[in-house]
Amino acid sequence: MNPFRTRDPLDLRRPSMMRTGVAVLAAGALTSLAACGGGSGGGAASASESDTVTIALDSDAAPNGYDPLLYAQGQFEFFSAMYDALFVTAPDGTVTPSLVSDFSNNADNTQTTLTLTDGVTFTDGKPLDSAVVKANLDRRSDPDLEAYGSLGPGQASEITDVSAPDPKTVVITWAKPQTAPENNLVDTAGVIVGPDGVADPTSLETTPDGSGAYTLNTDDTTRASTYSFEKSDDARNADDWAYDTIVFKVITDPQARANAVVSGQADVAGILDPTTIDLVESRQKTVSQGGTIVGFYFLDKTGAVNPAFGKEQARQAIGYAIDREKLVSDLHEGSRATSQFFPEDAPGFDPALDEQYAYDPDKAKQLLAEAGLPDGFDFNVTVLGQPTEDQVAVQAQLAEVGITMNFVTATSTDQLFAAVQTDPVLFNPFAPGAQPAGFVAGVLYGGFLNTQGAKEPEIEAALGGALGATGDAQTQALTDLNTALTANAWVAPAYEDFTYFGYNADKVTEPSFAGTNNYLVLSAIQPAS
Repeated sequence: MNPFRTRDPLDLRRPSMMRTGVAVLAAGALTSLAACGGGSGGGAASASESDTVTIALDSDAAPNGYDPLLYAQGQFEFFSAMYDALFVTAPDGTVTPSLVSDFSNNADNTQTTLTLTDGVTFTDGKPLDSAVVKANLDRRSDPDLEAYGSLGPGQASEITDVSAPDPKTVVITWAKPQTAPENNLVDTAGVIVGPDGVADPTSLETTPDGSGAYTLNTDDTTRASTYSFEKSDDARNADDWAYDTIVFKVITDPQARANAVVSGQADVAGILDPTTIDLVESRQKTVSQGGTIVGFYFLDKTGAVNPAFGKEQARQAIGYAIDREKLVSDLHEGSRATSQFFPEDAPGFDPALDEQYAYDPDKAKQLLAEAGLPDGFDFNVTVLGQPTEDQVAVQAQLAEVGITMNFVTATSTDQLFAAVQTDPVLFNPFAPGAQPAGFVAGVLYGGFLNTQGAKEPEIEAALGGALGATGDAQTQALTDLNTALTANAWVAPAYEDFTYFGYNADKVTEPSFAGTNNYLVLSAIQPAS
């Protein structure tokens, strides 16, 4: 995974995990399936054919066309059939070279040298070389390219120079040392568009130009409804993929999407709506992924925006004022209440921290008094449209201890993103991954969640140990880092969220997530027998 771009403030690719009893598979819902998942383009292969896998999506994966760099990291699940990347995430979470045959980083991780894979050609018929890689990465300043959000000027993984000393070699220079430079070039962020596509990006609105194992079957594709991909037997990595045809069906209605996998019209369906998980589990199987920590991330730890947030006790009070168990039981059944930043499966997770920061409004009021704020304080949070159910619920909980959270409505997405500079706190999901030290170094401590440059010796010492140690010493350093983030109130998590996919176990083996990311490794989907 990319530890510096795991989850951006608008990429909320997760459901609210509230589960109900088993839903009824009704004829009316099957009618809804036909309406929402229809438009098969007139000839898409049937899901019953052994050489075809059909995947139901909860939204259109390509609303702005086939330039994969317009989309966030999770869309690699869709685009990986047509496009390859410099590095890809394996199911076990390792970052694996793909369009790269060899790479090296200099001693301080400020320069990365790539040797490109031989025998790669694009849909436009032209070969992979260093010039096309440079041409792709030189687009990094384009604000419309979501995939390059962390690589642009001023960002956590800023690239300052890309050179192509010979046709097979690319040298990338980073603005500052990177924990694992290759992780910045994985999946969508590392996708390489072909020479024709990168020269004329408008052509990608209708015509993909990738080096992946599949090409788009335009005859069987209806935009926003059905996408059909056909394997190119002469593709260099064709043998790595099990199916001749991959069909994506866009089924936005959650009941219809669940019915599709239950009835066998889809082999895989995701992301499942929380109200349909029990239905799918009653007839088929599900696979889930945790690791997304939802809650408050304190941006203003120096009090520059709001003086109250410069007081550690005031930030701690917010942590104690959140009734996490109620939030989960009311809105996110299936999630896990937590008051620590590290996911349950990550090294450094400490169950004792959840007990230490358990809901305690009296403790919150005591801390406010110690901070010189016995009457509480006010603060603003910017939202786009209406606040979420989570935000409204937490607003009421904070009010019980005297803390007032006001919602400011943004009039544009630009204003929402700019709020990272003006709001004292961000309520958002982030996925720190299986090795959270990288996320802390690149985002939470050394990136956009700490633009004020706040310092905390306890966090800095633990982070240095976590990045520099191995084995048991690293695990202990990660535990210390998790403890320091919690004790010094740099975060106030509420719950760990989970993503669910359904699958037909008679057709496919259990799908694999891309490490700790909440999207699947498309190439890893295999027939059940």
